[in-house]
Amino acid sequence: MKKKLLSILLCGTMIGSMLTACGSDGAGNGESTQQQREAGNSSEAGNSEAENSVEQSEAPAPAEVTPEALPDAFAHYTFDGEDEGYTIVKQANKADDSVNDGGTYDIVPSDATPIYADGAVGKALYMDSTYALDLNLEPTNTDVYTVSYWVNARFFFDFGPTLQVGYNIGRAADVGNNVTWINVTQTGWGADNAKLYPTIWSRNEASDAQDGTDCWPWMSGWDDSTHGKQEWAMITIVCSGEKQDGPNGTTTVGAQYYLNGQLMYDSNDNYTNHTYWEEWTWDASLAPNVMQPGDSEFESYFGINYWDPLYVGYVDDLYVYDQALTAGQVLSLYQLGDPSVSVEYFDVAAGAGAAEPAEPVAADHSDVEITGTLVGAQDCSTAFWTEFSDVVAVPEGESVTVNFKNYTSQLENWNNFVVILQNVADAHSADDNADYKEYVVVRADNFGWGDSYEGATAECDWNWDTFKADIDGADVELTITNNGGTADVVAEVTSAEGTTYNQSYKGIAVDGDLYYCLTVDGSFIDIQ
Repeated sequence: MKKKLLSILLCGTMIGSMLTACGSDGAGNGESTQQQREAGNSSEAGNSEAENSVEQSEAPAPAEVTPEALPDAFAHYTFDGEDEGYTIVKQANKADDSVNDGGTYDIVPSDATPIYADGAVGKALYMDSTYALDLNLEPTNTDVYTVSYWVNARFFFDFGPTLQVGYNIGRAADVGNNVTWINVTQTGWGADNAKLYPTIWSRNEASDAQDGTDCWPWMSGWDDSTHGKQEWAMITIVCSGEKQDGPNGTTTVGAQYYLNGQLMYDSNDNYTNHTYWEEWTWDASLAPNVMQPGDSEFESYFGINYWDPLYVGYVDDLYVYDQALTAGQVLSLYQLGDPSVSVEYFDVAAGAGAAEPAEPVAADHSDVEITGTLVGAQDCSTAFWTEFSDVVAVPEGESVTVNFKNYTSQLENWNNFVVILQNVADAHSADDNADYKEYVVVRADNFGWGDSYEGATAECDWNWDTFKADIDGADVELTITNNGGTADVVAEVTSAEGTTYNQSYKGIAVDGDLYYCLTVDGSFIDIQ
């Protein structure tokens, strides 16, 4: 049995979090880079579509593994209740002097009292969505390391934080910062948008790194499954560090992912022997330099990031090793725990009568009357880069205006309309079209990508505290202007309550014909 799993569509979808701020206030697009569609540009996000649409071979039969003695750990948290060096933290509104110019929030200490209960190994720590952990880890300063932990989530949500470690996680990469991280999260990047946990997504946007290996690789078990949701699962990521040179000049490093002590995926084996894929896919791996990019600030969190709601669930026995564990050692680590231990999911510890946390669900738009042309499904299930409006020409020296209503799932800031500027009239992708050029792709939440994006000026006056509600059901007047050599995209957005906001991308470089079309992501539009 063979199945197509990787495509550039996933690479576009994955960049929903952790990226650029809006204007000067840095509120920006939400964990979307976690949270992030900067890597939707194929030169950064992954291989070309042709390279990515490869056939997956039958997974190799598991090799027989014998437990082996474990080395000393670089760091180990038991979460049994004693002081182990981690700090209880929460999100807060960004300070005026915040350095987190790529994030929506700051992360600050919290006075919450953590909850401990029986776990897979002794006691475990429960997070109820009001607090999380700054692990205060030190970097291993090597591209050979292992991280492992037990997880039992009440629920996951896409790009939501579990383990995230790296340098300058909340910084914008385009201001000269070394931004690198591993983010273990849930995504909808499986076949037919199946949920995957863990998705081990990593980033090296280290603009000051000596090797310049910018990349956004990710890997999983490719099994279209969520593990660790209301069950104990041990997640182990081994960075074995072998250099893997991709076809577009990007370098990743060899890595292995284990679930409950069993090897699920080995990027180095696939790179060398094509064990998992008939063609090697470079972005199914790990980014280099996550633990060693230099003198920047190293960060390590569990259950929190700079964009998304906090994690709800348990974490237990988290290990870091400054070496690559063998399959036998990973099995030995797993055998220290008991996945059959039952747990209780506690209500939010914010006082008597506090509401129990609920799994995020999309806003209901079933009663919306469509009066024009619908793009996207009314239940907001449409995945990124799957449905498009008609392509419209914008002649040189002229402006074209389109009016539509925008509806969003309200789950993430990027679940809204997206504008594509291109040079051809008959396609929205490079399939079977050698003349296709995508000048830029820009989103409602003030982020974008493409060859002409870096030179453009992006501005907006969104109230980020109310953005998701304001833009749901809003009337949008979108104007695209072809100045000859440059283009502008300007949106006047009026909320259902009557508040008007303005957003613009100006000075987009254009070196030929100009056309635009619209697409959606977890949203839909009604074009009037």
